[in-house]
Amino acid sequence: LNNVELSSRWYPGGGLYRPVRLILSGESAIDTWGVSITTPEVSESKATVQAQVALREGSADGLEAQLEVLDAGGKAVASGGRLSHTLTLDRPALWSPESPSLYTLVTRVLGGGKVIDENRTRFGVRSIAFSRENGFQLNGKTRKFKGVCLHHDLGPLGAAVNEAAISRQIRIMKDMGCDAIRTSHNMPSTMMMDLCDSLGMLVMAESFDSWM
Repeated sequence: LNNVELSSRWYPGGGLYRPVRLILSGESAIDTWGVSITTPEVSESKATVQAQVALREGSADGLEAQLEVLDAGGKAVASGGRLSHTLTLDRPALWSPESPSLYTLVTRVLGGGKVIDENRTRFGVRSIAFSRENGFQLNGKTRKFKGVCLHHDLGPLGAAVNEAAISRQIRIMKDMGCDAIRTSHNMPSTMMMDLCDSLGMLVMAESFDSWM
């Protein structure tokens, strides 16, 4: 919360201006940023989903895991039983700005046959590639970025994150024909990234505004 002097080229806002959560759990739990999901192989007929789950330091040994992938309607379409597991989706709904389909990975950690922690992570199934010949490709198709540079604040509304206002910004940009956002020049909020996922925006996330 310390708004350090000269920490940015402009006033970035100070205080609690993004959502804060208090997480209550036992000593054994999924780490706060412990769920990682990638889609290393993607086609219209099949996709592999690589899920890796890290437990909080100090968690008990011998814990078991249950992984379940739900489609947009909440139907289970894949499952696994390890903290590091490769799942297969048949005929996946691929994510794109035109069709921002999302799945949910439900991760449950069990000890003594009881669920001791649960995490839900939304993700899109897509492939990304760059080459000199084809440029940027999403799901095997070449496309150009049609984007904007967007500061983390909400203009006259200030730096406090407001879900309705961010959603309005993105929808206006979509109506303009935009499909990408460069978060100049701050780490975007989790809420911002979630909305970009669900509304169909490619994102180039910048972490810092600091040059020497």
